[in-house]
Amino acid sequence: MKINLLKHTLIFYSILAPFIIFGSIYNLLGIISGTSTVISFGAFALFGFVLLPALLVSTYRQNRCTISDDRISIGKKDYVFNSYAVSIVEKYLPIKERPLFSLFRKQYANLIIREKSGGQIVLNKDLDISVQTIKKMKAFLSV
Repeated sequence: MKINLLKHTLIFYSILAPFIIFGSIYNLLGIISGTSTVISFGAFALFGFVLLPALLVSTYRQNRCTISDDRISIGKKDYVFNSYAVSIVEKYLPIKERPLFSLFRKQYANLIIREKSGGQIVLNKDLDISVQTIKKMKAFLSV
């Protein structure tokens, strides 16, 4: 099973990306041609066409999750089920603590990976994916 742990966030920023990229290229060309004098917008104003796609790609790669029969891989790290205990814990958040992207959801899930030997939490990651995908993940991890 292959999923991305920040799917909703990536979709949101992918929708915004074309506008930011167009604006940053427009600003950079205006400064190069001398028609624009405002330079103090920051890195995204001038080099957003490079930084934003790089940020999207790196976020995708760091949150790519592959679950197989004997291990779970997140990014470049592998967690073998013989050494690590993997669980998905659901929690209720009050409205003032909910993220802006999903204010109407009441239940949120965290992926928790613990060492079996010491019980130390190695990874505690918020799952920003749909409820159906969380159910599929739970079913796959329980098998």
